[in-house]
Amino acid sequence: RIQTDLRKHAYPARGSESFTKLYNKRTAVERVFAYLKEYFGMKRTRHRGVRAGVDFQLSTLAYNLSKFALDKLNKQLNSFQKVA
Repeated sequence: RIQTDLRKHAYPARGSESFTKLYNKRTAVERVFAYLKEYFGMKRTRHRGVRAGVDFQLSTLAYNLSKFALDKLNKQLNSFQKVA
């Protein structure tokens, strides 16, 4: 008889395709959080509630706007280089 130990047999199993997809999503989110902590001052946030929520929302808004602007600029530069 085999006993199931959830600590030993986690879902999804390591090495499986579903684990790889989940791992890639997880690392992408962690990269964003690390960027917010390093460059947007989220490391110094020591409060909870509305103040922390507003601070986090404004930081993520600034991050997303900068990424969208950078993506648009890169797209324009790539299309210009293809024409030239």
